[in-house]
Amino acid sequence: DYVMGAPPSRTTPEGQPWNYAVLDPRQLDPSNPGPARSLFLARVDKMFDEFDVLRIDHPHGLVCPWVYRPSQVDPLYAVQHGARLFDSPNLPDHPGLARFAIVTADQLRTNVARYADDWVDNLRPEQIDRYAVLIDVMVDSALRHGKDRRALVCEILSTLPRPLAAVLDRHGLGRFRVVQKANLDDPSDVYRPENARPEDWIMVGNHDTSPIWRLVKTWHNTDRGPAWAAYLAPRLGLPVEQLRTSPGLLAHAIFAVMFASAAENVSVFFTDLFGFDEPYNTPGTISDDNWSLRLTRDFAEDYRRRLAHDGALNLPKALALAFAARPPEFQRAHADLSARLGALATRVQHGEVSAT
Repeated sequence: DYVMGAPPSRTTPEGQPWNYAVLDPRQLDPSNPGPARSLFLARVDKMFDEFDVLRIDHPHGLVCPWVYRPSQVDPLYAVQHGARLFDSPNLPDHPGLARFAIVTADQLRTNVARYADDWVDNLRPEQIDRYAVLIDVMVDSALRHGKDRRALVCEILSTLPRPLAAVLDRHGLGRFRVVQKANLDDPSDVYRPENARPEDWIMVGNHDTSPIWRLVKTWHNTDRGPAWAAYLAPRLGLPVEQLRTSPGLLAHAIFAVMFASAAENVSVFFTDLFGFDEPYNTPGTISDDNWSLRLTRDFAEDYRRRLAHDGALNLPKALALAFAARPPEFQRAHADLSARLGALATRVQHGEVSAT
């Protein structure tokens, strides 16, 4: 009598009532596997037979899923008052979940919301084993197919509950760092480039965000543009006023600090690469425009025109700028490469070299 959704979060404060079916927890035990685990394994094996990398959308759904009753009239109210399937040993409004609990009541921090990342205060190794059952299946499948653990890309945005963090650490998997969402007033914010770890995936934006080229144009009418300019200028050795008055340079500087971060995996969504202003998807809306944006037949020529006006990603330029954010000894060791990238960036912008 439960379905899966997403709890309230920084990304979607009202939560998301997905109405997804939930795998029967009683059938997931590796020592006594049931049809639910077999179904999941078959699907993962089929995907690794056909694809090189799998992107796991909201992996908390495989570790500590947020569930709610679909029988309530208002789905949003229902999902907002749901609970985590394995983290609810004693909730009076969800007594039926107690039998599935992995943690005990004394391991919970009841002074925070039950969907908070630190609702679970601590975990024992044997509990992490139980939380990790489905991710273990995916990692095992990847290895059996001759792939690395990094063939699993975990789309973790604003929700990273402690059980999920523990399972990712178990396998050396990282999270998403969406740089455009960074809170520049909070040095510990998860989206700031300097907080990225080697196993993470860093990106300026993704399918659910506005293209960076659209944002830098609007930021100049708000406090956001000057804040980013003040953040980037000392890191890249660029004049703050030049960053404040040049949207194209500001965008490339944001790419540069992303490339200079510790993250070993960089993702550039096609709208951010080709200089689009149109969003690919507007979350929480139903529209024929969502998911329908495509490159045109003359995309290469369109890209060249945008590059000429600093309106699309000039990759050599972003990489050349990134050198300034690295330690002095790194810059000295790679001075020739930095100079060649800078020269190449100029040729790309002038159309002397094909950017594609």
